[in-house]
Amino acid sequence: MTTQDKATIGKKGEILPKKSLREVAGIKPGDKVIIEAYPGKLIINKIYSVEELLEMPIISKGTPEEIKKEIEKVAQLQEKITNEEY
Repeated sequence: MTTQDKATIGKKGEILPKKSLREVAGIKPGDKVIIEAYPGKLIINKIYSVEELLEMPIISKGTPEEIKKEIEKVAQLQEKITNEEY
């Protein structure tokens, strides 16, 4: 899910995302974030606490190598389906 909204930069350079954007991102007062800067663009990523990470659902099991192979297999299947459709 992607949400966009406009914001105005304050006199001291602060950026205050609206509540709806913070809710979608799961960012609450006091959370830590990493901000990446690119020409004309800022990307804000939440830094999750250990407790938050442990509460997240497991999306895959296995070794990093097994997961990488699984991702590659899915990518190949998606490419095959895309080529067949077009």
